[in-house]
Amino acid sequence: MNTDPPASGRIVLAGELMLDVLLAPAPHVRAGGGPATMARALSAAGREVTVLGKLGPDQNGRWIAAELAGAGVELPVAPARSRATGYVVMRRQCDPAASPPPGEAAPGTIDRVVYVERGANFLLAPADVEGRLVGRSWLHLSGYCLVDADPAEAAFLLAGEARRAGIPISLDPGVPWAFRGAGSEELLRLFRLGLPGGPDFFLPSGDMAAHLAGETAGSQATGRAARDLAGRFPRVVVKDGPAGAWVGGERAPLGGGQAAAGADISGAGDVWNAAFIAATLDGLFPLEAVARANTQASRYVAGCLARTDAASAGAALAGGAWRSLAWLKVESGEAPLLVSACLAGVASAYDGQARPAPARGPWADSPTRRLGLPVCPEQLGGLPTPREPAEIPQGGGEGVMDGRGRVVDRAGRDVTVAFRKGADRVVELARAVGASLAVLKEGSPSCGVGRIHDGRFRGRQGPGRGVTAAALRQAGVRVTSEEDWT
Repeated sequence: MNTDPPASGRIVLAGELMLDVLLAPAPHVRAGGGPATMARALSAAGREVTVLGKLGPDQNGRWIAAELAGAGVELPVAPARSRATGYVVMRRQCDPAASPPPGEAAPGTIDRVVYVERGANFLLAPADVEGRLVGRSWLHLSGYCLVDADPAEAAFLLAGEARRAGIPISLDPGVPWAFRGAGSEELLRLFRLGLPGGPDFFLPSGDMAAHLAGETAGSQATGRAARDLAGRFPRVVVKDGPAGAWVGGERAPLGGGQAAAGADISGAGDVWNAAFIAATLDGLFPLEAVARANTQASRYVAGCLARTDAASAGAALAGGAWRSLAWLKVESGEAPLLVSACLAGVASAYDGQARPAPARGPWADSPTRRLGLPVCPEQLGGLPTPREPAEIPQGGGEGVMDGRGRVVDRAGRDVTVAFRKGADRVVELARAVGASLAVLKEGSPSCGVGRIHDGRFRGRQGPGRGVTAAALRQAGVRVTSEEDWT
């Protein structure tokens, strides 16, 4: 355990890299995921930062990489081939009764997550991170890299390397719903990262602290949870939103300001984490570091909400120190376009390859111009890549969706459940973002728009629709193939 960090050296952040999508109500985007948000805040404060996370080979991944590089963030991990860049979709909801004077933050504003696709984040592996901590000053881990097996193994490897090198380790465990089905004791073991005593700094939200301590939500519960966790980790700081934080089980002073009452703005906790780490590296004691972090998070939230027009989300940040954290409005103003991932350069088809894109790309080279969200229904249904080819013997996609048909692979296995699950997930995404159009891969048992294989694995196609294409049509989404896209 090390709680006396060196004052200089590159900070390493490990975890998810995502395209953040905010519907407010027009689409806005930014390079997201907790580590990316922290990295930009730290870089703006003059710190050198490395992010260990996995992007996909699609346009969104390339754009995120360019955005972070432009902010001075190092991204040494190679992109995945077989998974698209992850994305999280949020809706900004405001209390209509809250009408503050111009320029003041609106209370009762919340960024509510409506869809998450982890995408390439599934594939972060130990080989991506091994040996990345030489000469570093701090390791921060996002709890979301503990959700899946390979990223969790990578996180444990990093934690072990950091402990042996005497590098301080912090962990933000994320939100309880990301670990559905896991009990509090199981989570506490996981969050110790295989280390005696666990990470040097444990930085949960009030909700996660209450969950771990078996408490219900509420300010009193947060205090009891903070005191309980203080006996389980070396140093515990529980973030309590606009109310500030708890240090070692005691309420800490707010510092220079308080966020809008009831405001829950995406990225605020990550800005807080970044400020706390920077302050600790500057030699501040925990209460002083917390006060600085509270101030920075409050300023960030106020900047996000300073414009009462929700469609201009983040505009107030664009002219100041938070420029790189500002939301960027999608120029087209159209609802996000859904696109088969294999058409977006992702090697997600059954044979582990991509498919040729349309002559005119389904979306622009930047999500700020026209936002496209890649989908691979078969991956969403839980099937691996590569996988056996599958076909629909009879009934087409409509028959599969209403229970009359089935999907079988070349080995004779019934994979209907996976295909229906993937289709349901794509429909869920379409509804979450208000999509009205999807560009899908012709001939696919999931995405075929006008024709599919005949179910006999002879390489012959006939009229019919894939399972996801049929499900989207039933949900009122127009589908077109890459052959017909103009």
